[in-house]
Amino acid sequence: MPPTERPEPSKHHRQRLGAAGEDLAAAYLEARGYTIVERNYRRRWGEADIVASAPDGTFVIVEVRSRSNARYAVEAAHSVGPRKQTQLRRLAQGFLSELEAEVDIRVDVMVVAPDSRGRLVVAAHIVDAVEDAPIDD
Repeated sequence: MPPTERPEPSKHHRQRLGAAGEDLAAAYLEARGYTIVERNYRRRWGEADIVASAPDGTFVIVEVRSRSNARYAVEAAHSVGPRKQTQLRRLAQGFLSELEAEVDIRVDVMVVAPDSRGRLVVAAHIVDAVEDAPIDD
């Protein structure tokens, strides 16, 4: 296999890595004063990995991207494409309508990847990663 291609991990491996990444992201947020409101928030528009309340009271929809190789961490931060961004904005709007309250909400992206010792760490926390663009229905 050429060095630029990466082997495709098994579905089971990806699921375990994704769950571990979400656990780590939640712990990272809690250590910084966030309150985890819900994990795997599912609605007809899709799923958000984490819904949290930031220390300033802002609600945060968090998309966690986990990678098994640190070389692909930067790529992971940019892997939230237009379709997923629209889905996350819809989830944020749906969450707000369920709250029936006037609160601020944003969408963050977190990247989890192994450090130089092979331990999973939060490689990036991109605050307000998805802009408030209009949603076409």
